[in-house]
Amino acid sequence: MIDMAGTPSPTLSQTLAQRMAQGRIPVQDALRYSGILADALRKIHESGHVHGALTPGCVALNRNGLELLTALRTTGEITPYTAPEVVQGYPADSRSDIFSFGAIVYEMLTGHPAFAGDTRDALAAAIASSAPAPSGSPAVDRLVGTCLAKDPAARLQRVQKLILELKLLAVAVRRTEAPARREAVDAEVRGHVEELEARLNTRIGRMEQSIAGLLDRLGGIETAVRGGSEQSNAVNERVGRVEQGLETVGGRFAALEQRISQAEAVHPRVGAIEQTLKTAGPRFESFDQRILHVEQALKTAAEYLERVEHGVESMRQENDTLRSNVTEDLRMFEQALKHQGSTIESARTAMAQTDDLVERVVEALESLQSVVLEHSDDRTVGVS
Repeated sequence: MIDMAGTPSPTLSQTLAQRMAQGRIPVQDALRYSGILADALRKIHESGHVHGALTPGCVALNRNGLELLTALRTTGEITPYTAPEVVQGYPADSRSDIFSFGAIVYEMLTGHPAFAGDTRDALAAAIASSAPAPSGSPAVDRLVGTCLAKDPAARLQRVQKLILELKLLAVAVRRTEAPARREAVDAEVRGHVEELEARLNTRIGRMEQSIAGLLDRLGGIETAVRGGSEQSNAVNERVGRVEQGLETVGGRFAALEQRISQAEAVHPRVGAIEQTLKTAGPRFESFDQRILHVEQALKTAAEYLERVEHGVESMRQENDTLRSNVTEDLRMFEQALKHQGSTIESARTAMAQTDDLVERVVEALESLQSVVLEHSDDRTVGVS
């Protein structure tokens, strides 16, 4: 959009001069601005007019690119963009605008003006006799050189030719930057892949530590089970010995009961025996004492049997408790193994999904890169 009245749009917020004061403009942006500015000059020249005082200050940036404004030229004013013939007092023409355009493009791409001077005379001398320092790009130097020729007849004569040269320069820049973009995309992909690998390695390390802890617990449980088995065997042996002792005591009690039965069988003869005992009492006193001793022994044996039975019951309870604890530990261990197996399977599934995601990201980035390069090639073919 060209505002020949010189009134800036109310939506504009920055001029090209303000943007250039911030430093060198990126190549792609500079070439885009240059193309829009060249097209604006073409429209002015085709209408039979010239700008005559083109500077970055009369180029306003907006959301659509830029807007070229006419500036009120001060008589005798010299800027780093003034053509040599205008400095000498000749009227400006379309070739003067091309000179100013070349000085603006040079400053956008390099970050410093093509001509400089501390005073008006020094600036005028630089414009008339000096050449700008090389930009570092032969293609840029060729384009700028055809615009900044001191003799107007040696410059590009028409803006249409200048637009074509700008398009060729843009194509050359894209071809030069394509490998760099490809390397940048590859580097970004490698960075993402390395980050994903680092995360996976961290998760795998944590799972390995968890598995190692579980194996340690398994070893402790196995040790406890072996110890419980040995203790259970010892208890069983003790129970066997007690049972043998009980059988022996039971045999003795059976013999004693048999003797008591035999004594009861001869009860009718007790009277005669008592008579005999009265007669031979002193002889049987020792027998009574022996019976007392037997009764005491039976009482002692009964107490011992009770203690044995109590000990056997305690050992059986301990054995039951031990078996219950071992059973519970085995059940908890089986549950832990099932849970750990589920965790490991989930981790494997997550790793597989992550690998698939990485492959899709890489494929997407490669597709994006191909589309960008194909688009750039299509635009190159269209320009050619």
